[in-house]
Amino acid sequence: MPDKRFDGIGLVAGNYPSKDIGEKIFGAENTIQQQMNVEAALARVQASLGIIPKEAAEEITRKCDVSLIDEAEFVKQHQITNHPIMPLIRCYAAICDGKAGEYIHYGTTTQDISDTALVIQLKQAYEVIYQKTIRVRDIIARRARENRDNVMMGRTNDQQALPITLGFKMASWVDELNRSIERMEQAKDRLFVGQFAGAVGTLASLGEDGLAIQEGLMKELGLGVPDTAWYAARDRFAELVSILSILTCSLGRYGNEIYNEQRSEVNELAEGFIPGRVGSSTMPHKRNPFVSGQLAAYGREARTLTTEMLTTMEATNERDCRTLFMENDILARAYLIADSALDTAEDLFSHMEIHQNGIQRNLDLLGGLVFSEALMMRLSKDLGRQTSHEIIYELAQKAIGENRNFRELVKNDPVVSQHISAEEVDEIMEPSHYIGLSGYFTDKVCGKDKE
Repeated sequence: MPDKRFDGIGLVAGNYPSKDIGEKIFGAENTIQQQMNVEAALARVQASLGIIPKEAAEEITRKCDVSLIDEAEFVKQHQITNHPIMPLIRCYAAICDGKAGEYIHYGTTTQDISDTALVIQLKQAYEVIYQKTIRVRDIIARRARENRDNVMMGRTNDQQALPITLGFKMASWVDELNRSIERMEQAKDRLFVGQFAGAVGTLASLGEDGLAIQEGLMKELGLGVPDTAWYAARDRFAELVSILSILTCSLGRYGNEIYNEQRSEVNELAEGFIPGRVGSSTMPHKRNPFVSGQLAAYGREARTLTTEMLTTMEATNERDCRTLFMENDILARAYLIADSALDTAEDLFSHMEIHQNGIQRNLDLLGGLVFSEALMMRLSKDLGRQTSHEIIYELAQKAIGENRNFRELVKNDPVVSQHISAEEVDEIMEPSHYIGLSGYFTDKVCGKDKE
């Protein structure tokens, strides 16, 4: 396979399996292409205002193709200039006929081009993330609807608490993803704003034409028009990274849940198994939760990115390369981790196994102790809440301390048996009778399957 062109150019960070964004959008060729697109759009707008010759803009547009750029010359110019845009300007000008190349980058500055091209790439990648988030949300919602009435044990602080349904548990994940989708929708107009303001942001080199060029350029590129230059104001990128980090940490939470519930002692949920996949090189029986573990790891990686991006907001004066040099790596990691996490989540939840034997075993694990609240509430109708709490508390702690069956202790207690029959105790301790509004909340968040 031939080496990629313009190696080292573009938003590159880490070895994440993100082809849709890492290679197609943040790769070197698309990075350069978007910078060319901005230069060509600028030329067209300036030509329409009579600032540069129409023929020059047409030629610049005609040659707006990264495949026409001489890579060897580009690399040479990069070594000579040590500049982020000048190598492109010189190579772009060289492929334009006549004097058209003289009008490339007319009246603008490096950061106008680099920021605006970067925003275009970030917008392209954002759409990928947005669509994948919807897809993952829909997969989890479907699985939740399928398990709307699948009763399992709910846990708090890693201890058995009360019965819920698997659909209810997954509805929490869907609800959380809905908020990420909402954040992404609400932030679009605020995030994707272009940059065109000249050396220090005053449009001094273009005079009264500057505003018209700025507005026309952003319309050409499908970006928002800034109220003023934002060379040193990087809050938009900080918000963007925060949105991506929250999304990735949410996905990491779900991965961590599957990772824990695949434990042999729990064995309720698990990754889908593919024949031939090896969990351990030395223990043939193991099915290590590598997929869910990887998803959890992505969430942990994403946690620090917002803090890192907030650091770039501490810029000095009207422009500060010290913070700019940090941005590409942080933005790339935020996107690549989020994209990789979404791909992993789609695989995980599409093939997630539900182990009913484990779910049932865990429902019966504590011999009815998890129904102490239900019994207390029933007994309080006759004896009052505080008295009932003391009675059930003593029985529960005796069951735990003496390793005895709580159900039998309750049935044989002389006080309880005067008010609650053995049959009613069994009725109260039926898990499906104490799941509250699990089904309602599942329906509310995930919708109902059509009959």
